[in-house]
Amino acid sequence: MKMTRWLLFIVIVLLAAPVSAQDTAQSTLPQNVMLEGFTWIHQGVNRCSAAALTIHLSYYEDVTTDTYYSFAGQELNTWGADASVRIEEMAGVIQERGLGAIVRRGGTIDLMKELVAAGFPVLVENSYYEGEDFYRDWLSHNRVLMGYDDAQGVFFFKDPLLGFPNGDVVSYDYANFDSRWRPFNRDYMVIYNLEEEATLQEILGDQWDEQLNAEYTLSVAEAEIANGQADAFAYFNQGWAQLQLGLNEEAAASFDQARNIGLPFRMLWYEFGPFEAYLAVGRYEDVITLANVQIANAGNEISVEEWFFYAAQAYEGQGNIDRALLNYEVALARNNNYSAAAERIAALTNPTPAAP
Repeated sequence: MKMTRWLLFIVIVLLAAPVSAQDTAQSTLPQNVMLEGFTWIHQGVNRCSAAALTIHLSYYEDVTTDTYYSFAGQELNTWGADASVRIEEMAGVIQERGLGAIVRRGGTIDLMKELVAAGFPVLVENSYYEGEDFYRDWLSHNRVLMGYDDAQGVFFFKDPLLGFPNGDVVSYDYANFDSRWRPFNRDYMVIYNLEEEATLQEILGDQWDEQLNAEYTLSVAEAEIANGQADAFAYFNQGWAQLQLGLNEEAAASFDQARNIGLPFRMLWYEFGPFEAYLAVGRYEDVITLANVQIANAGNEISVEEWFFYAAQAYEGQGNIDRALLNYEVALARNNNYSAAAERIAALTNPTPAAP
């Protein structure tokens, strides 16, 4: 009887001890989760975005290969040589279908587990590379995180390339995944039914707010730089966060540092922070030079419409309207859905008369 009372006392004390919300969430998560109900799609060349998005969407509604071809040919990649789709573009396509979609950066292993445990698969952008020359073999790849196992220390993914030919699940241990995820600032997209928004917002907490998310992402990059991880990716991620927070001069300096250290050959095929930061501080010639270098390196078989768009903005900033229009037109031809390019063409060809 005394022993029973003593054990009960211990339980009460432990239950009364203060714990953080994150500690509570992590302590209550199952040791392993595997979400089901996906339709696997094999990607075409440079079409991992459309394929991964189709796989992700299949968790919420029925999809077919026609869904993939619509994403690949009409909604995301309207030009055959297009090699890049922003994660925000994918979210926009989903929102147009009446579902919710949120993109954030600075994701963590624990947050990904919490999302999956709550029934939210997560589309992530991470590094893919084969061969001996990392800086030239490296490229972006999208996959859908749909499970984890703490006993093995691994995440499970539906991968539109590496799952070939049967749609097999692909796994990466937590550390390997994080090292591949970090170059893309640990970005992630969650699709959700609108009635689930409150649940998702509760899981994300402060990360639901874009300003707080940028502040947190900046703190992560700054900590990495201070703690001996001052590589090109840390400075690049720092620059992204500074840009979101309106610290344009600081962002430009961070991107300069990242480029001076050395970025993978294809980094600016997928990430465009340096273009935006240099435009924001009036470094127009640097934007034009950077765009021309990317275009020359890519050759005739690869095209990224953003290069032409940013060059057009730089020419416009210099007052060279003819060159600006030409580049805006190329950007729009490379992506028929590029509304920002269409808007600038309209503004420059039909300027609003000055008020009398």
